[in-house]
Amino acid sequence: MNELMTRKETFDFQANKVEIMDLPTLKRTHMEDDYEGNPLRGLYHFQAIENVIDICNKYNLNYDVEEIFAAHNNSKHLPGVTVLKKEEIAHGEKSVVAHILRRIFTTIRINDFETDELTTTIVLTYHQDGIQAAIGPCVKACHNQCILSAERIVSNYGKNKVSTEKLFSTVDGWLSQFETQMTEDRERIKRLKNTRINGQEVYTYIGLLTALRVAHDSSDETLSAGIENYPLNQSQISAFTEDVLKKMKGRDSISAWDMYNIATEYYKPEKTSIPSLVHQNVAFVSTLDNFCQFKDKEIIDAEAVLVS
Repeated sequence: MNELMTRKETFDFQANKVEIMDLPTLKRTHMEDDYEGNPLRGLYHFQAIENVIDICNKYNLNYDVEEIFAAHNNSKHLPGVTVLKKEEIAHGEKSVVAHILRRIFTTIRINDFETDELTTTIVLTYHQDGIQAAIGPCVKACHNQCILSAERIVSNYGKNKVSTEKLFSTVDGWLSQFETQMTEDRERIKRLKNTRINGQEVYTYIGLLTALRVAHDSSDETLSAGIENYPLNQSQISAFTEDVLKKMKGRDSISAWDMYNIATEYYKPEKTSIPSLVHQNVAFVSTLDNFCQFKDKEIIDAEAVLVS
């Protein structure tokens, strides 16, 4: 367990972008109900986590609830965090009990079949849009999360939304075939490691990331309509470019895995908005996969490489 993920008595979201806590602390926060007294989003954040824990237990997996993050998005309409003054008066300033937390990011590490390099992690996000789950390898040294295909994510909101019941049955399906899916993902990593990207191709790919970001944010719907999620926003592209150029120093090429692993450093709750974390991660690896398929052609088909 992350040593920071402990029982807490207070939160300070003015000083901290995110707060890390254990599950009992999350359960002590103020729950948000509808007018009939039911969970506003169908179930509470801690119940979503407990549902995944139950599935892990069902298949006798060796797991740890590794990290639980809460983040504040500062929206006036529906903020990630609301502090109830009445509860502060009753329980003390900044008390955990006085907080409504609407943006939660949880990782559940599965220790079965872990190696010195990799383990497998279930990611669960709970926020104003809904609930999302994903599964994939996690690099132990840097704690970078990999989500290696769109088949490894499921949401009860958005373009491909499913019911909440279907969401958890999908997680059940992943874990019922845990060893098979884990092996498939590690084979994908091997392919990324064996794919070399030279200096010219690195610059081309950085240009592609910029084109995706510009198209996504364009007021011209003929451009933006085809790009549902971009891999990196503009500030992330700048940071990614610097990190990749550092990696390229003294080398003729780097691997596609190097490129992806650099990008996954940004897909963390303290660096990326929680609702965007998984979507951007999958968008990056999908774009990278397509780029690697087409990069050796004399003329790259931009439409084939661009993915939503």
